Amino acid sequence: MATYREIHGKAVKSVSTDPTLEVDAGQIWYNTVSSTFKSIVSTRAYSTSTNLPSARGVNAPGGVSQTAGFSVGGNTPPSIANTEEYNGLGWAAGGAYPTGKGYLASAGPETAALAGGGSAYPTACNTYNGTSWTSITAMPTGYEACRYAGTSTAGIMTAGGTPGGYPADSHEWGGSSWTAGGALPGPKNYGSTVAGTQTASFSAGGSYPQKNTTSNYDGTSWTVSGNLPTNSYNMMGNSVGSQTAGITTGGNATSFPAIAPTVYHYDGSVWAADIASSVGYANTGASFGPQSAHVLAGGNAPGLTALTQEYHISSNIITAAAWAAGGAMTTARQKAGGTLSSGSTQSAGMAFGGQIGTATSALNEEYDGTTWSESGDLSTARRYHYGAGSQTAALCAGGQDGSAGATPVTANSEEYNGSAWSEGENMGTGRYNGGSGGTQTAAFATGGSPAPSYTNATEEYDGTDWTTGGNLPVSKGYFGGGGTLTAGIAFGIGASSTDVYEYDGSSWTTGGTMGRGCSQGSYAGLQTNGIAFGGTPPTTATEGYDGTAWSTRPSMATARYALAGASGTATLALGAGGYVPGSPNESNATEEFTGETTSANIETLTQS
Repeated sequence: MATYREIHGKAVKSVSTDPTLEVDAGQIWYNTVSSTFKSIVSTRAYSTSTNLPSARGVNAPGGVSQTAGFSVGGNTPPSIANTEEYNGLGWAAGGAYPTGKGYLASAGPETAALAGGGSAYPTACNTYNGTSWTSITAMPTGYEACRYAGTSTAGIMTAGGTPGGYPADSHEWGGSSWTAGGALPGPKNYGSTVAGTQTASFSAGGSYPQKNTTSNYDGTSWTVSGNLPTNSYNMMGNSVGSQTAGITTGGNATSFPAIAPTVYHYDGSVWAADIASSVGYANTGASFGPQSAHVLAGGNAPGLTALTQEYHISSNIITAAAWAAGGAMTTARQKAGGTLSSGSTQSAGMAFGGQIGTATSALNEEYDGTTWSESGDLSTARRYHYGAGSQTAALCAGGQDGSAGATPVTANSEEYNGSAWSEGENMGTGRYNGGSGGTQTAAFATGGSPAPSYTNATEEYDGTDWTTGGNLPVSKGYFGGGGTLTAGIAFGIGASSTDVYEYDGSSWTTGGTMGRGCSQGSYAGLQTNGIAFGGTPPTTATEGYDGTAWSTRPSMATARYALAGASGTATLALGAGGYVPGSPNESNATEEFTGETTSANIETLTQS
């Protein structure tokens, strides 16, 4: 009998701590602490990701991977023209479709997609370049719930319904015109699943009545292949995989309720059951990517859903990004304005100053990842101030130092050493509620009030002196900021604003436009890798920024703005307190954001 060393070329290692993600699936080791043999096991699983911006059904798909796909159109109701692009973490707004439609057909990579047809049987067809949709030659016939496969230069359209019935025809798109393709083996293919390329695609299921027929296309003709395990139509799985590696799930059988959430995989001739998705889909949604790493988003499950799911075959356990409740603040507060920036962490946060009732506060609390406790208070009570640094080296500057009904403004700045605040040099101009970021010895503060004479001035602090920096392009207040002195960010520049500006240490330039408008939001992380959360009107919305574009992230549980404490990174962030609707308006709620994580799927080996 062959030994483990002979089979694998190495011996079983003895370790006191289980290894992490570097271990290959199937490798065995002996844990000397637990006295057990262990191994990494590969599994198949669906994990949830960031939801679509809104629930919808019969939205159309496109994309080639889990990090490059899109959803277009759909019914909310009414029918929408939205295109949302997926980057593996969240969704960002793309170019709007020319008209709101459900039951669209679409396919292709994000930068070379084709879409057409839809509710009310239009003949209009359009291509997408990753930015905008462009009208092309109309289809020969108006179709609803037809299906596309291929790209914007080599596609095939099949199935669907017309005002006169459910034809078996198919049409090929060559980049400039439509030509007749081979006819499907049978009619009534409304709402089938289609995927692949113009010369190697498949069509499965359809109605009316529902059927389980599968056919393969070779660029000329369709050939009957293995049947689906159940009669169904309007399934998820369009644009997923290829002719030899496709999927389908959900849909409707003999009545409208959804088929059970079993997922079937296709190898070009046979369908076989795989693991189930978390919901059973009663109607189509966006689905894209390869069979081994696809995405399902939106659809009817059976009510309209915004759910996004990713499929993985992996030796890792994937935990979705999410906000979770943290320890409550000792004292509820809002409008602290100055929150920590670069160098801060989720488990070492602060909340200093702010507003309690109608009074400004000097209260300072520290967070250790579990509990808030009071530490050295500010010398000057204030709200809407600027802040930077970390829990052991923080900066507080400017703000309003009177009651909430008055507007005295201070230029005072203070430095924190982890236990007490001491006086620093005053700012050149007293102001409140603009954006700030950086460390205690390399910080910036920009924009702000007093209203109506908002300023665009930027000041920089080196730990000793405040000096003049580059002006913001606009004079505004009540916005958020973060990042570092040489890579700063200011966002939500004005009420319901999507404006973003980036700082390089000397000048400000326009950054990527936010997906949602806000002001008085909070930021954690760097200019090129951060998240913005909360804002006014009170919202739970969270967006991530990569230095170029914004995309959605899971929402907070509590809608709020002007948080009392915010810190951390794009994947480990903290948000606490803030203004919430109702009475009192101050919140003491703390939420912690954790980005998507992976961990090795380790199992203990037994003899049974």
